[in-house]
Amino acid sequence: MKKLLTPILIGYFAIGSILSFPMALSYVYAQWFVLINMGWSVFSLSGLGFIMMSGYLIVFSPMIRAVLWLPSLIMWFNDPGAYSFMMWLAPGFYASTG
Repeated sequence: MKKLLTPILIGYFAIGSILSFPMALSYVYAQWFVLINMGWSVFSLSGLGFIMMSGYLIVFSPMIRAVLWLPSLIMWFNDPGAYSFMMWLAPGFYASTG
């Protein structure tokens, strides 16, 4: 049984890793424009909080997506009218700054 589950788990995490790259790239794209809008205030205490939140979005969210991509995709399939597949795949491309 263990020999059967190992390739399945490797395939699951490989697909999740591939799906997490567009997510990370989209968050880098979105955070770049937020950084430009902040200007010199990025060197303040709120700027430090922004950098910490950016690190979370760019690094940890895709890692979580690599593990939980299948339940997330199943939830999207249950209600595909809420948002498009590209919004599920790369949400940072659809973020807007105020």
